[in-house]
Amino acid sequence: MSKSKRLLELMIAVNKKRKFTVRELAEEFQVSSRTIMRDLQVLDDLGLPLYAEYGPHGGYRVLNERLLPPIMFSEQEAVAMFFAYQSLQHYGALPFSEEAVTALSKFYYYLPDDTKQKIDKMKRRVIFWTPKRQAPVPYLQLLLDAALQQRPLRIHYDSRDGAKERSIQPIGVYSHNGYWYCPAYCFLKSKYLLFRADRVLSAVWAGEDHPTVDLQDFPINQWFMPPDERREGTASGSMSKLKIEAKLTVNGVRRCRWESWFQQELQVDENGEGRLQLLIEPNEADYFARYFLTLGADVVVERPAEFVHLIRQALSELMRVYNVKD
Repeated sequence: MSKSKRLLELMIAVNKKRKFTVRELAEEFQVSSRTIMRDLQVLDDLGLPLYAEYGPHGGYRVLNERLLPPIMFSEQEAVAMFFAYQSLQHYGALPFSEEAVTALSKFYYYLPDDTKQKIDKMKRRVIFWTPKRQAPVPYLQLLLDAALQQRPLRIHYDSRDGAKERSIQPIGVYSHNGYWYCPAYCFLKSKYLLFRADRVLSAVWAGEDHPTVDLQDFPINQWFMPPDERREGTASGSMSKLKIEAKLTVNGVRRCRWESWFQQELQVDENGEGRLQLLIEPNEADYFARYFLTLGADVVVERPAEFVHLIRQALSELMRVYNVKD
C-alpha cells in the first residue's frame, strides 16, 4: 500500500475509532509501530487534533473538531457546492458563519484554474437574492444548539407587548425573507410560539433542574404542516392555528404567488381568480391583517370573524392617521 493511500485510510480509521493505540493501528495496517508514529505525526501536522494519554490505559484520542478525509468532486459537483453556499451570501446572519467562510475559501483555493474561471464568470451572471436584514442575530447559533441538544433557554425577548423574560425550548430555526425564526415551546405561556431570532435580546442556558418537553419526534418541517397532518405526539393539539379563508382577484392571485408561503394554500380557478386557505399562528394575526391590507381590494378575507375584525381595526387606524372620515 502506498504511503498516500495509507494516510488516507489511517485518517478515516482514527476518525471512526476516536480512541486507539499505536500497536492497534500497526497490526491493522500491517506496518511497524515506528511507521504508524511517523504517519500520526503527518496527520497532526495536517491539522488532525490528536491528544495523547499516558499510562497503562493510555493511547490516543481524536478531539471533537476532527479533520475530515479528502472527498473527490467532479467539476459540476464543485460548482454546485460553491453556489449552494453563495445562495446564502445575502443573509446578515448564518449558523457557523465564520466556519462557512473559511470552508468556502479552502474549497475555492484548491479548485483547478479553469474551474475557478468558470465560477467567477457564473458569479457575474447568477445571484440568489434575499433581502439583507440589518438587525443583528447574536443568539442564532445558541438557538440552534438548544434545538439540537433539546435543552431549554432563558431569553429576554422583545415582543409587541414589550421585552419580557421567558423560558423556551426551541424546535429548530428556519429562514424566510431574510429573517430567522425559531418555533419553540414557551414555558411562560405553556404553548408553542414562533419567535423571531433577531428579537432575542439575550439568551443563556436554563438550569439543569428546569423542566423540558420531549421534541424528539417533532422535526421542524412539521411546524409547517396543518395540525391534522402532524404525527401523534408532536403537540399538535397545543398548537391551535387560525384558518384564514379569502377570495382573490386575478391580480390578487398574481401578487400572492410572489409570497413563497402561499404556494400550497392557493387554489386558482379557470378564470384566473382564486381562493386562499392559510393557517397562521395566533400571535401572527396582527402581522397578516396588515399584510392583507397592503393587497387592497384584490384580496377579500371572509373568515374567521375575529381576523376580519382585526383587518377592520387596522383599516380604521390607517384612516385615522390620514384623517379620513367615513
